[in-house]
Amino acid sequence: MALAPRLLAGLLLILAVALVCSSAERRSTGHGQGRDANAPQLPRPPRFGLQESPLPPLRPLGLRKPVAAPPPPRPGTPRANIRPFHPSPPPPPPPPPSTLS
Repeated sequence: MALAPRLLAGLLLILAVALVCSSAERRSTGHGQGRDANAPQLPRPPRFGLQESPLPPLRPLGLRKPVAAPPPPRPGTPRANIRPFHPSPPPPPPPPPSTLS
C-alpha cells in the first residue's frame, strides 16, 4: 500500500514547515531570545490588526444602486487597415563581368 507512506511524508512536511514558520515568528518578535529579568517589558502591539477601523456593514444586494451598462459599440467605428507583411524581393544578382580582349 503506497498511499500510507506518501500521506505520512506529506504530513511530516507540513509539520516541518509549520515549525520553521513558528520559530521564525518567535525570532522576529523577540520571544526566542533570552532577556534580562529586570528589563522593562515593552507593550506588545495587538495582533491581527485590531488598530484598523471597522468596515461599514454591507447593504443587502436588493438595496444597491443599479449601475448602467457600457454603451454598445458603434458600427461605423473606423478600423485600422491591416495589410499582411510582404518582404521586399531580393536584389537582382550582379551582371557577369565582361571580359574585354
